[in-house]
Amino acid sequence: MVIKKICRIAVTAVIFLSGAVSASAFPLRVSGIDSVNTAILIRDLRFGADIVSENVDRSLIPASVMKSVTVGSMLNLADTSECFITPVVADGSISDGVLSGNIVVRVCGDPTIESQFLPSSQGFADSIAAGLRRLGVTSVTGDVIIDSSDFPDATTPPGWMDEDIPWPYGARLQGANFRDNRFRLRLPSKETEPFVPDLKFSYTNPKRRRVKIDRKDGSETFIVSGNQRRGLNDVFSMPNPWKAMRHEIVTVLHDSGIEIGGNKTAYSQDSWTVYEHHSPSLGEIMRSLMFRSDNLMAEGILRAITPGGTREDAIKEEMAVWSLSGISPHGVVIKDGSGLSRDNRLTARFLAGIYQYMITDPFGGDYSSLFPRAGYDGTMRNFLLGTSLEGRVAMKTGSMRGVQSYAGYLFDENGHPTHVIIFMVNNFRCSRAALKNDIERLLLEKFDVSLQSENLSEEETITENPNDEQ
Repeated sequence: MVIKKICRIAVTAVIFLSGAVSASAFPLRVSGIDSVNTAILIRDLRFGADIVSENVDRSLIPASVMKSVTVGSMLNLADTSECFITPVVADGSISDGVLSGNIVVRVCGDPTIESQFLPSSQGFADSIAAGLRRLGVTSVTGDVIIDSSDFPDATTPPGWMDEDIPWPYGARLQGANFRDNRFRLRLPSKETEPFVPDLKFSYTNPKRRRVKIDRKDGSETFIVSGNQRRGLNDVFSMPNPWKAMRHEIVTVLHDSGIEIGGNKTAYSQDSWTVYEHHSPSLGEIMRSLMFRSDNLMAEGILRAITPGGTREDAIKEEMAVWSLSGISPHGVVIKDGSGLSRDNRLTARFLAGIYQYMITDPFGGDYSSLFPRAGYDGTMRNFLLGTSLEGRVAMKTGSMRGVQSYAGYLFDENGHPTHVIIFMVNNFRCSRAALKNDIERLLLEKFDVSLQSENLSEEETITENPNDEQ
């Protein structure tokens, strides 16, 4: 009996580590899965063993799981206490309260200025007004200039779809970013909040009952299809955030008793510091973007890898980080920092290498704490809710048409990561809810101790025959 008990324990361990009784069965059972274009990797970090390993070298579209690569890259290159800095200067001479020159805002690609998601980033225009009052300025002969010369390549990343451009999640990172580069539009009044100058509207198909909005990349013209009299109240991406930023600064200065002449003057050799805007820390920004899956902030973090460089420069530096860490880039294509590009390709092996590396010193828990917890946080708040794994699994999610990804960690009772978990599913034809339920089912079967004990009688039957080969 003692021998049988030892055999039962050994077989239980083998089944737990191998992750499947039948090697031929694909781990996900839901109908509509494309098993060729679905990668699954569950790695036990304690033993270095892969419990489940399917298509781990397949190059797949990751969607927003790309954000976990972006923040991991930044953690390798910068301290989490660092931040974006945007200087504002009075360029010219000041005499008797008159600034003979311009107010210049030297933007750097900070994606957080006046963000509704990070309150400490707010009060930008008010701080500029306070800075001018300290200098004794009551009027400005020149203009408010938003200078983007330190931010090259403000183009839309390749692989972003035209259909994404008008919407908040498709807001493009630019040198000047303001109020999350989004605004509320009301039709038929054309009122915007915040005020966005120079918008144009083109109306088509007025007999269409439902109002539909479109906008081409780089255009300030919104194409309105349908009967606008039925009304519209929705949020869209700003074409040129610098215009909204400038308008708010001019308005706040006017309300503070500081008039702007509006006559652009040549830059002067004299300059006075009006205000230096510090964003929230990189750590705060990365936590916010990971929990809410914020594309704009993810693109900002990517570009901050090489300040003053292009997107391509940042991606090259990012790939160099992982190559130097011994993680093979085979099968990996990176086009952006957010994962919105359909040209991105990652492999489960590449992701697992990053996740395993990022729990070592000196990163400690900084990286793993950025992943939303199942049943609690952000995009994971309804995942594994009410199960034994609630709060013990933390993963970044990613979804777009035909793509669903989950990638992150399983933690023990003390909060230490014990397993890497990766699912990248492309070309599925089932409902997203059914896919989520099946992934939950697989994780519970692998890690719910009570479910494993319920299957013990099956394992006892296997071990009763000493001639069976295991």
